Parts: sequence; C-alpha cells; structure tokens
Amino acid sequence: MKGWAGSQLYIATMRPADVEKILTNCLNKSPFYETFNDLMKDILVASKVNVWKKHRKLINPSFNLKILNSFHVIFVKYSKEIVKFLNETEGSEQVDLVSVIWAQTFDTALETFANVRPHVIKERYNAIRALVKYEEIVIQRFYKSWLLIDFIWKSSNLYKEHQMACQTFRAIFEKIVIEAHKAYEPEDRNDDTIRSKLFLAHLIKFSQTQQITHEEIQEETSFMITAASETTAVTVNTVLTMLGIYPDIQEKVYQELVSVLPHIEQDPTLEDISRLDYLDRVIKETLRLYPAVPITLRYADEDINCDPYVFPAGSNLIIPIVLLHKDPDVWPEPEKFDPDRFLPDEVAKRHRCSYIPFSFGARNCIGFRYGMMSVTAMLATILRRFKVQTPDLKSLKDIEWEYLIILKPKYSRFLFEKRTC
Repeated sequence: MKGWAGSQLYIATMRPADVEKILTNCLNKSPFYETFNDLMKDILVASKVNVWKKHRKLINPSFNLKILNSFHVIFVKYSKEIVKFLNETEGSEQVDLVSVIWAQTFDTALETFANVRPHVIKERYNAIRALVKYEEIVIQRFYKSWLLIDFIWKSSNLYKEHQMACQTFRAIFEKIVIEAHKAYEPEDRNDDTIRSKLFLAHLIKFSQTQQITHEEIQEETSFMITAASETTAVTVNTVLTMLGIYPDIQEKVYQELVSVLPHIEQDPTLEDISRLDYLDRVIKETLRLYPAVPITLRYADEDINCDPYVFPAGSNLIIPIVLLHKDPDVWPEPEKFDPDRFLPDEVAKRHRCSYIPFSFGARNCIGFRYGMMSVTAMLATILRRFKVQTPDLKSLKDIEWEYLIILKPKYSRFLFEKRTC
C-alpha cells in the first residue's frame, strides 16, 4: 500500500520479513517525526542517525539490568499509592482511572530517571495536561490539512494553544533538570555506583565534559519521563480493561498471584515477578491487540529490496504495528484475546518480527524492559488485592479507542471489589 503526501512518498508493509529488513537497515526515522521538534527536539526516538548513535551510547548504561532491578521497590511504592486510592473509593465507579495511574507512573519515572522526589515539583502534573493538549493539537493539525501550510498554521488560534502547551511543558522539565543538578553529588562521577548511572545523573556527568548539552539533557529527560509514564499508564489501564471483559482470564491471573503471593498484603519481590508467567502472557497479548505505539515510520536512505518489491530511496516506510499484530496468516482468530499465544512453543512458530510492540533492531525502544517491569509490578500489586469489573463493556467490540500519538481506550471506568484473601 502506498500514497503521496505532498512531495513525500509513503509505503506501508506488514510482512514480517520486510519489517525485519526495514528496521535493520533503515535507521533514520521518517521526516514525519520532525513534527514533534517544537516540543522535544533531537530526542533518542526521533533524531537523525548521527545524533541517535551518540545519545544511545551515552544512555545505554542507565538501562542495564542491575539498574532496572534497583527500581523495583520504587515501582511497588507507587503502585501502592493506586491501591490506597482504590481502598478509599471501593464500591464506586472510578472515573478516568488512567489519569490516576498516569500520575503515579509519572512520579515513578521522575524518581527513577531524575532521582527527584515528586513533591519537589508541585506543578508536575501540569506537564501531563500540557502533553495531552499538545497531542490533541498535533492530531487536529493532521486532520485539517490546510494547517500543514506553515503560514496558515502560525496564524491560527490552534497554534497559539500549541505554543502555550509547549511553553508549560518545557518550563516544568527545565525545573526538573535544575533540581537534578542540585541533587548531583561528587560521588555520582564514580562509574561503579548505581546512583552514578541513573539516567539524569549519568547525563549530567557527561555534560561536564561537554559530550552533551544542557538543552539535549532537558529534551531527553522530558521524553524519557513522559514516554515511560504515559505508555505504562495506558498499558496498565488496557490490561485492566481486558481482565474486566474476560473474568475467566482474570481468575487465572488471580490464582497465579495467590500461589506466588500467599498473603494479600504481601508486596511482590523481583523473584516473585519472575514467576508470574501467566500475567506476563496476558500483558503480551494485550500489547499484541493494542500496542501503545501502533505505528512506526522509517526513511529509506537507499533502495530496499524486499522481494518481489523494491522500496525506493527517499520513501517513508510505514510499519502499522497494530495491523501486523492482527495478520490472520500469523495469528489465528486475530481478534480473539488469548494469552496462550505466548506460550514458548507458540512463540517459536512465528517470525520474530511478527510481534514488535517495542519495535525491533538497533533502534528498538530502549525502555522496553523498564516498561514490562513497571507494568507487571503495578498489575501484580493491584490485582492481588482487587477484582476488577467493567460493567459497561462486555466484549472487545464495546471499547472505543482514541489515537493521540498513543493508542488508548476512551473508556476507563471500572468497578473494583476488594479481595478478602
């Protein structure tokens, strides 16, 4: 499938072999991502290859397993804040639960990436509101194609709202970086400590040798915190929706949790999390049907030969992840929610690029382990203590979705019932 948008050629493919070749060989992102430069410029996810290589090399140490494992207690701490909220509101319908979850995942990311205690940034949630507003405006601009013409766009009221959202967002993250600088200690220069490799401390250290600028640090920090917090919140919300619709699957998750965590108030350890095989499959199946990032685009610097097709140099290559994950040639009954698709024997039958919720190859999502660990810890903490219901949703067809950069369900009202054992 192909088409033109102005002078840009866009070609879509969902053949796993093509996807692997594109994601392996086309490391430059599509110029489409330049749309977001006014909010976050030259960030890891969207920058040109030369900038990406430099930043990825600097950032990689902050995502090693030892560092991520040290975050587990923080994941559980903020998960229990959600439990506290649910205890206080048990029996009533929760309106817009995703915002409650997002507030906690934002605080989690603030502490894990920036080593900044959330209460220090009192206006921090304004960054979430500004980001949501920004996403809404970006999507509106694409639907109203005349706003893609620069002089029309910059004379519109929407542009003024867009600029206000960007200014609010940037001001808050400027403050976050300043607070991280205040907390930076001389011992943070020691490469042997976990603290020295925490994301923002690690970048501050490199800024002192001019390997990265203050502006680049702010851009990468704002992206990491917002991307990690939003995708985690949306994934947790979507998994809870799936379990509300499928009580039999929820019961299997609960029985597994009881076997691993016999006491209802028991907090999951890292070892406990590693034993939650069925919950892991539930999360993966949720991400198959509803990947938080449903599409990715690459730029072909040279002709890409994907027999029998040749994708020409200069084209924008679209990988519709959400459709790739529902290819009936790969996934029998693709609209069916079946966690057992991710049993090891089933996974072994499929092409490795038939399932890519975190992309693939050198430019995959650097935070994929962070995301899975935080989502699992949060769900385990909540679901051991509560049964979730979705009174207004009886099947997947009942869910309404919105796509504001991130794919998320519009509906987020749940009924939570406290477990007694």
